[in-house]
Amino acid sequence: MTLRRILRFLRRDDGAATVEIVLLFPLIMWPFFMAMESGMMQMRRVMFERAVDVVARDIRLGDPTLQSFDAIRAAVCDETLVIPNCLSDLYLEMYPVPVANFAAPTESTKCRDRAEDVQPALTVRPGGRNELMMMRFCVLYDPILPGAGVGAQMDVNTGGRGVAMIAETFFVNEP
Repeated sequence: MTLRRILRFLRRDDGAATVEIVLLFPLIMWPFFMAMESGMMQMRRVMFERAVDVVARDIRLGDPTLQSFDAIRAAVCDETLVIPNCLSDLYLEMYPVPVANFAAPTESTKCRDRAEDVQPALTVRPGGRNELMMMRFCVLYDPILPGAGVGAQMDVNTGGRGVAMIAETFFVNEP
């Protein structure tokens, strides 16, 4: 009697469409998820680069409110808008660059490691008049869909928590 019930159960075609939907839905939605993730990534990148440029311009023109590390970080995060936890995940390096023997920086950009409670000291040297300055920012953000499409392919920083986005700019301090 149990064999007859099993055979009857196997011959039923109820829910056949459900099986097709369950199998095909992820394949159909995958390109949309990829487009959404890459669009958000690009929007964050553009807004972050713009914020760095706006703040660099303000520093170059001598904005008196941008004299400390915390003020510069806050200004970048206020301009960015689309990166959650920006203040806690933003790392800044700012230092003068010698023009006479200019060479591209050889050390890699430092980023915050979310796994560590204590973060390394920040390098912020405002420089003098007519001095070429370099500012590098690194901010971490979390992909919307970390396991699908573009989010799965992004490089994750050494702490294993967050994707590093780096922006750098040069400017000359105005007299």
